[in-house]
Amino acid sequence: MLRLFATFFVVIFLAAGPARADTEGAFHAKINEAYAGYRAATSYLRTGNPGLASLEIAGALDTWREVMVTYGDNPPPAYAKDAQLADTLSAIGKRLETALGAAESGDAEQATESLTPVRDMIYDLRKRNGVRLYADCITELNRAVEPLYKHRHKAPDLGNPAVRRQLVSESETYAALLKDCRGMAPAAYTGDAEFIRLFDGTRNSIQSMFPAIDSGDPNRVINVLRELRSFDRIIYFRFGG
Repeated sequence: MLRLFATFFVVIFLAAGPARADTEGAFHAKINEAYAGYRAATSYLRTGNPGLASLEIAGALDTWREVMVTYGDNPPPAYAKDAQLADTLSAIGKRLETALGAAESGDAEQATESLTPVRDMIYDLRKRNGVRLYADCITELNRAVEPLYKHRHKAPDLGNPAVRRQLVSESETYAALLKDCRGMAPAAYTGDAEFIRLFDGTRNSIQSMFPAIDSGDPNRVINVLRELRSFDRIIYFRFGG
Protein backbone atom coordinates (compact mmCIF):
# COMPACT_ATOMS: atom_id res chain seq x y z
CA MET A 1 0.00 0.00 0.00
CA LEU A 2 2.83 2.40 0.89
CA ARG A 3 4.46 1.66 -2.43
CA LEU A 4 1.17 2.44 -4.18
CA PHE A 5 0.87 5.82 -2.45
CA ALA A 6 4.50 6.65 -3.22
CA THR A 7 3.96 5.84 -6.88
CA PHE A 8 0.82 7.98 -6.89
CA PHE A 9 2.60 11.06 -5.53
CA VAL A 10 5.52 10.63 -7.94
CA VAL A 11 3.07 10.57 -10.84
CA ILE A 12 1.30 13.68 -9.55
CA PHE A 13 4.62 15.50 -9.10
CA LEU A 14 5.85 14.63 -12.57
CA ALA A 15 2.54 15.66 -14.12
CA ALA A 16 2.66 19.02 -12.32
CA GLY A 17 6.06 19.90 -13.81
CA PRO A 18 4.87 20.27 -17.42
CA ALA A 19 1.73 22.06 -16.19
CA ARG A 20 3.83 24.68 -14.39
CA ALA A 21 6.01 25.10 -17.47
CA ASP A 22 2.94 25.45 -19.68
CA THR A 23 1.53 28.15 -17.38
CA GLU A 24 4.76 30.13 -17.46
CA GLY A 25 5.07 29.64 -21.20
CA ALA A 26 1.56 30.97 -21.76
CA PHE A 27 2.24 33.93 -19.47
CA HIS A 28 5.44 34.84 -21.29
CA ALA A 29 3.80 34.34 -24.69
CA LYS A 30 1.00 36.77 -23.81
CA ILE A 31 3.46 39.37 -22.56
CA ASN A 32 5.53 38.96 -25.73
CA GLU A 33 2.39 39.41 -27.82
CA ALA A 34 1.65 42.71 -26.10
CA TYR A 35 5.32 43.68 -26.29
CA ALA A 36 5.35 43.23 -30.07
CA GLY A 37 2.57 45.82 -30.37
CA TYR A 38 4.39 48.05 -27.89
CA ARG A 39 7.59 47.97 -29.95
CA ALA A 40 5.71 48.70 -33.17
CA ALA A 41 3.94 51.61 -31.47
CA THR A 42 7.21 53.13 -30.24
CA SER A 43 8.59 52.83 -33.76
CA TYR A 44 5.61 54.66 -35.25
CA LEU A 45 5.79 57.35 -32.59
CA ARG A 46 9.49 57.84 -33.25
CA THR A 47 8.69 58.56 -36.91
CA GLY A 48 5.81 60.91 -36.00
CA ASN A 49 2.85 58.66 -36.79
CA PRO A 50 0.57 58.57 -33.72
CA GLY A 51 -2.37 57.31 -35.79
CA LEU A 52 -0.72 54.00 -36.67
CA ALA A 53 0.81 53.87 -33.19
CA SER A 54 -2.67 54.02 -31.66
CA LEU A 55 -3.69 50.85 -33.52
CA GLU A 56 -0.68 48.99 -32.15
CA ILE A 57 -1.22 50.32 -28.63
CA ALA A 58 -4.87 49.27 -28.73
CA GLY A 59 -3.89 45.73 -29.63
CA ALA A 60 -1.19 45.67 -26.94
CA LEU A 61 -3.67 46.97 -24.37
CA ASP A 62 -6.26 44.31 -25.21
CA THR A 63 -3.63 41.60 -24.77
CA TRP A 64 -2.34 43.18 -21.58
CA ARG A 65 -5.83 43.20 -20.09
CA GLU A 66 -5.93 39.45 -20.71
CA VAL A 67 -2.64 39.15 -18.84
CA MET A 68 -4.03 41.11 -15.87
CA VAL A 69 -7.26 39.13 -15.69
CA THR A 70 -5.63 35.73 -16.11
CA TYR A 71 -2.50 36.16 -14.00
CA GLY A 72 -2.98 39.13 -11.68
CA ASP A 73 -4.33 36.96 -8.86
CA ASN A 74 -3.09 33.63 -10.19
CA PRO A 75 0.57 34.05 -11.17
CA PRO A 76 2.74 31.34 -12.72
CA PRO A 77 4.98 29.51 -10.22
CA ALA A 78 8.11 31.58 -10.96
CA TYR A 79 6.19 34.74 -10.01
CA ALA A 80 4.10 33.32 -7.16
CA LYS A 81 6.14 35.02 -4.41
CA ASP A 82 6.17 38.42 -6.11
CA ALA A 83 3.97 40.64 -3.96
CA GLN A 84 4.31 43.43 -6.53
CA LEU A 85 3.10 41.41 -9.53
CA ALA A 86 -0.51 42.56 -9.65
CA ASP A 87 0.48 46.20 -9.05
CA THR A 88 3.12 46.04 -11.79
CA LEU A 89 0.70 44.54 -14.31
CA SER A 90 -1.87 47.20 -13.41
CA ALA A 91 0.66 50.04 -13.67
CA ILE A 92 1.71 48.89 -17.13
CA GLY A 93 -1.95 48.66 -18.16
CA LYS A 94 -2.55 52.24 -17.03
CA ARG A 95 0.43 53.46 -19.02
CA LEU A 96 -0.88 51.73 -22.13
CA GLU A 97 -4.31 53.31 -21.57
CA THR A 98 -2.78 56.78 -21.19
CA ALA A 99 -0.62 56.28 -24.27
CA LEU A 100 -3.61 55.12 -26.30
CA GLY A 101 -5.61 58.22 -25.42
CA ALA A 102 -2.67 60.47 -26.28
CA ALA A 103 -1.97 58.72 -29.60
CA GLU A 104 -5.62 58.83 -30.61
CA SER A 105 -5.63 62.57 -29.99
CA GLY A 106 -2.46 62.99 -32.06
CA ASP A 107 -0.16 63.76 -29.13
CA ALA A 108 2.91 61.68 -30.01
CA GLU A 109 5.03 63.29 -27.30
CA GLN A 110 2.69 62.38 -24.46
CA ALA A 111 2.16 58.90 -25.86
CA THR A 112 5.92 58.35 -26.00
CA GLU A 113 6.35 59.68 -22.46
CA SER A 114 3.75 57.23 -21.17
CA LEU A 115 5.14 54.23 -23.06
CA THR A 116 8.86 54.72 -22.46
CA PRO A 117 9.05 53.21 -18.93
CA VAL A 118 7.03 50.12 -19.88
CA ARG A 119 9.98 48.27 -21.37
CA ASP A 120 12.03 48.59 -18.19
CA MET A 121 9.00 47.67 -16.07
CA ILE A 122 8.63 44.38 -17.94
CA TYR A 123 12.37 43.73 -17.73
CA ASP A 124 12.44 44.46 -13.99
CA LEU A 125 9.39 42.25 -13.40
CA ARG A 126 11.16 39.25 -14.86
CA LYS A 127 14.56 40.03 -13.38
CA ARG A 128 13.36 40.23 -9.79
CA ASN A 129 11.73 36.83 -10.27
CA GLY A 130 14.87 35.22 -11.67
CA VAL A 131 13.59 35.04 -15.26
CA ARG A 132 15.69 36.07 -18.27
CA LEU A 133 14.26 35.67 -21.76
CA TYR A 134 15.49 36.60 -25.22
CA ALA A 135 13.65 39.94 -25.00
CA ASP A 136 15.53 40.74 -21.79
CA CYS A 137 18.83 40.00 -23.49
CA ILE A 138 17.91 42.46 -26.25
CA THR A 139 17.10 45.08 -23.63
CA GLU A 140 20.54 44.53 -22.11
CA LEU A 141 22.10 44.74 -25.58
CA ASN A 142 20.37 48.04 -26.33
CA ARG A 143 21.47 49.40 -22.98
CA ALA A 144 25.06 48.33 -23.64
CA VAL A 145 25.29 50.50 -26.76
CA GLU A 146 24.57 53.68 -24.77
CA PRO A 147 27.97 54.11 -23.08
CA LEU A 148 29.60 53.45 -26.44
CA TYR A 149 27.39 55.89 -28.30
CA LYS A 150 28.27 58.78 -26.02
CA HIS A 151 31.50 58.98 -28.00
CA ARG A 152 29.50 59.69 -31.16
CA HIS A 153 29.06 63.37 -30.30
CA LYS A 154 32.28 63.85 -28.36
CA ALA A 155 35.21 62.32 -30.20
CA PRO A 156 37.15 59.96 -27.93
CA ASP A 157 40.69 60.85 -26.99
CA LEU A 158 42.35 57.71 -28.35
CA GLY A 159 45.71 58.98 -27.21
CA ASN A 160 44.54 58.40 -23.64
CA PRO A 161 45.17 54.75 -22.62
CA ALA A 162 42.29 54.84 -20.12
CA VAL A 163 39.84 55.93 -22.83
CA ARG A 164 41.08 53.20 -25.16
CA ARG A 165 40.71 50.55 -22.43
CA GLN A 166 37.19 51.79 -21.68
CA LEU A 167 36.18 51.62 -25.34
CA VAL A 168 37.60 48.11 -25.68
CA SER A 169 35.79 46.96 -22.54
CA GLU A 170 32.46 48.45 -23.65
CA SER A 171 32.86 46.91 -27.10
CA GLU A 172 33.64 43.50 -25.62
CA THR A 173 30.55 43.72 -23.42
CA TYR A 174 28.39 44.53 -26.42
CA ALA A 175 29.90 41.74 -28.53
CA ALA A 176 29.34 39.19 -25.75
CA LEU A 177 25.71 40.21 -25.32
CA LEU A 178 25.11 40.08 -29.06
CA LYS A 179 26.37 36.48 -29.14
CA ASP A 180 24.26 35.62 -26.08
CA CYS A 181 21.09 37.10 -27.59
CA ARG A 182 21.57 35.28 -30.86
CA GLY A 183 21.91 32.04 -28.97
CA MET A 184 18.69 32.73 -27.04
CA ALA A 185 16.63 33.76 -30.09
CA PRO A 186 13.45 31.77 -30.79
CA ALA A 187 13.47 29.36 -33.70
CA ALA A 188 11.00 31.57 -35.57
CA TYR A 189 13.74 34.23 -35.76
CA THR A 190 16.92 32.25 -36.30
CA GLY A 191 15.95 31.03 -39.77
CA ASP A 192 14.71 34.44 -40.90
CA ALA A 193 16.90 36.00 -43.60
CA GLU A 194 16.52 39.52 -42.19
CA PHE A 195 17.41 38.33 -38.69
CA ILE A 196 20.54 36.64 -40.01
CA ARG A 197 21.51 39.73 -42.00
CA LEU A 198 21.01 42.05 -39.02
CA PHE A 199 22.90 39.93 -36.52
CA ASP A 200 25.73 39.24 -38.96
CA GLY A 201 25.93 42.94 -39.78
CA THR A 202 25.91 43.93 -36.12
CA ARG A 203 28.61 41.36 -35.31
CA ASN A 204 30.80 42.68 -38.14
CA SER A 205 30.16 46.23 -37.00
CA ILE A 206 31.19 45.69 -33.38
CA GLN A 207 34.22 43.65 -34.45
CA SER A 208 35.35 46.54 -36.64
CA MET A 209 35.45 48.71 -33.52
CA PHE A 210 38.67 47.10 -32.27
CA PRO A 211 40.86 47.99 -35.29
CA ALA A 212 39.19 51.41 -35.33
CA ILE A 213 40.35 51.95 -31.73
CA ASP A 214 43.83 50.63 -32.55
CA SER A 215 44.09 53.04 -35.48
CA GLY A 216 44.01 56.03 -33.14
CA ASP A 217 41.60 57.78 -35.52
CA PRO A 218 38.47 58.95 -33.64
CA ASN A 219 36.60 59.45 -36.92
CA ARG A 220 36.86 55.71 -37.62
CA VAL A 221 35.36 55.00 -34.21
CA ILE A 222 32.54 57.48 -34.84
CA ASN A 223 31.74 55.91 -38.22
CA VAL A 224 31.49 52.48 -36.59
CA LEU A 225 29.21 53.90 -33.89
CA ARG A 226 26.85 55.37 -36.49
CA GLU A 227 26.52 51.99 -38.17
CA LEU A 228 26.28 50.06 -34.92
CA ARG A 229 23.53 52.29 -33.55
CA SER A 230 21.43 51.76 -36.68
CA PHE A 231 21.79 47.97 -36.46
CA ASP A 232 21.03 48.06 -32.74
CA ARG A 233 17.78 49.98 -33.20
CA ILE A 234 16.54 47.82 -36.06
CA ILE A 235 17.17 44.66 -34.06
CA TYR A 236 14.97 46.03 -31.29
CA PHE A 237 12.13 47.14 -33.52
CA ARG A 238 12.13 44.05 -35.77
CA PHE A 239 13.33 41.26 -33.49
CA GLY A 240 13.21 42.68 -29.98
CA GLY A 241 11.15 40.04 -28.27
